[in-house]
Amino acid sequence: MGVLYSETRISAPGTRRPSRKMNELLFTPRRIGNVQIPNRTVFLAHETGFAEDGLPTERDAAYYEARARGGAGLIMGPSSMLVHPTASNPTYASGYDPAVIPRLEEIAEAVHRHDSKVFAQLQHTGGEDTGEHAMHETWAPSAVPSNFGYEMPKRMEKSDIEEVKLGYAKTAEHVKRSGIDGIELKVGHDGLLRQFISPKYNRRSDEYGGDVDGRVRLLNEVIEVIRDRVGEDFPVGVRLTLDEMESGGYDYDYAVAVMRRLHPSVDFLDSDIATISKLYVTDAPMHAPLGYTEEYYGDARSILDVPVIAAGRINDLTKAEDLLQEGKADFIGMCRQLIADPETVRKAERGNDSEITHCIACNQNCLGGLNTKGHIGCIQTPRSGRETEMDRLVDLPEVDDPKEVLVVGGGPAGMSFAVTAADLGHHVTIHEKRAELGGQVNIATNIEARREFGDVVRNLENRLRTRDVSVETGSQVSPQDVDGGWDVVVAATGATEQSPDLPGEDVYRSWDVLQGESVGDSVVVFDQNKHATGVGVAEQLAKEGHDVTIVTTSYHPGDQLEGSNVPPFLESLVDLNIETKEHATVVGYEDKLVQAMNVYSQEIESIEADSLVVANRRQARDDFAHQLRDQVDIPVHSIGDSVAPRLVDKAIYDGETLAREL
Repeated sequence: MGVLYSETRISAPGTRRPSRKMNELLFTPRRIGNVQIPNRTVFLAHETGFAEDGLPTERDAAYYEARARGGAGLIMGPSSMLVHPTASNPTYASGYDPAVIPRLEEIAEAVHRHDSKVFAQLQHTGGEDTGEHAMHETWAPSAVPSNFGYEMPKRMEKSDIEEVKLGYAKTAEHVKRSGIDGIELKVGHDGLLRQFISPKYNRRSDEYGGDVDGRVRLLNEVIEVIRDRVGEDFPVGVRLTLDEMESGGYDYDYAVAVMRRLHPSVDFLDSDIATISKLYVTDAPMHAPLGYTEEYYGDARSILDVPVIAAGRINDLTKAEDLLQEGKADFIGMCRQLIADPETVRKAERGNDSEITHCIACNQNCLGGLNTKGHIGCIQTPRSGRETEMDRLVDLPEVDDPKEVLVVGGGPAGMSFAVTAADLGHHVTIHEKRAELGGQVNIATNIEARREFGDVVRNLENRLRTRDVSVETGSQVSPQDVDGGWDVVVAATGATEQSPDLPGEDVYRSWDVLQGESVGDSVVVFDQNKHATGVGVAEQLAKEGHDVTIVTTSYHPGDQLEGSNVPPFLESLVDLNIETKEHATVVGYEDKLVQAMNVYSQEIESIEADSLVVANRRQARDDFAHQLRDQVDIPVHSIGDSVAPRLVDKAIYDGETLAREL
């Protein structure tokens, strides 16, 4: 198979084609086994973080219902339902526990209310998790540690294998009894079943190893014991990693051999890629082009006679239709797109393409949210993952007393507020001092690898155009300009990058460089920002032909980025021959020499550089709000970075929640 990452995107951000009419394949029914799926869209399985005490919760049901209401034909969830106590993880549901049945019934009922179908995903995490939760060793086909889990697992005895098979059978029975419509077995980027089929992780010489036939044996025996419990008419399929992409792991040709040996009763194949130790490939950030795994599932579709589900950065339903028309898939799997906009399918079906919030694959609040907030979410959609806390806007009544609202600042916070406030009936005017809306996002998109961030602004602009919001660009408002014609003023004035502590004519802020400031041939970038700006400006300068060194006090540049974004940036630094100086701080710069001090040894190294670029922390632009509050009697609210500089999800959240509360 070819290269996954390239500079060419299938559809440039902001130039998406309109969705086709609903009589095309995407909106036509298709069977999986004996179950009729109302259309070809699938909300792919993924961790939500909502489980409590090993059981799905009301939050799970509301989360899946939102996607079913939004038109998804098939919901894969709950994800990774555990089949045995040795696969313990507090964020997954314990499918082997009979207490799970009533919770699954709630999910099934919620999804079925909207005529969608729902399959549960079954999983044993194997040696790719930790035993810390249950204080139990992890189980694996062989004593081979995962690059992700790092614990040395126990090689499973045959009695252990029988226990796990029984766990799959019991869990499958619980699923069917609950009213869930089918089962997906995870043989994907993590878990025991994939480890058993992998020559890297399965070194056994008994009947469960040795060759492809032996390694596939457990998977097929699991399917047999499940069939004994659920019958032949209940859909059972597999989510299969088509290339492990690990040294010593299997490639696509081996995956073809596995597919040819799958149990004949398998009803569908859901495509997956890589392993959990390469999550930046499995759930690729915006470095990867849209549809980056197409050649894998497209080829699998050509050799299988059961439905194949496509997966891999599909957020454009016209592209989805193309895949179906070209015979590269039978169903279109979308995960992050339906996290970003649960109503994607319904909006496309109705021809409301401009209302779709397109996923930008930043991974900050979906993958990142699981680590920082403990649950799934989306930077662009505050309600995503908070379905039980925040009502849908369409369910809220318009306000009885519409207010005249002045918004000063047209970045994500101000735009988010304006869209929501207009939906609730307020009269909103935005004044933005620059010639275009977007705020700091417009600086970020000057980094080639972050250009898709521009879709955050385009998504909000598209929604603004269909609301009764007045937008004045190139219009700077001072506190003295605010007269008595407003009921409320919202300050969304953003933030600015702090100036470097090191003076000098050849010392630059990273923001100035990203906006066109010229620098010398050799450049040192001091990464005080520790997010995307430092590594981004270093990458951009190197692509423009500069000789770049990046200095950071951390273990690596950009260490505050969400985890899946780090490897692509670090790979790029290597590919571009950017030298990195870790554990160092810049203490001086004069006579074209940067003085970099190791933070542990205190030793100082001199680095020749024509220019020093400092990617610094930000400070709030809060003067406008402070001055205005001193001179007017009307409410003045601050939102987004004008309160405190944070990531864009907080700006959008601030804007929407203030509008809801106004």
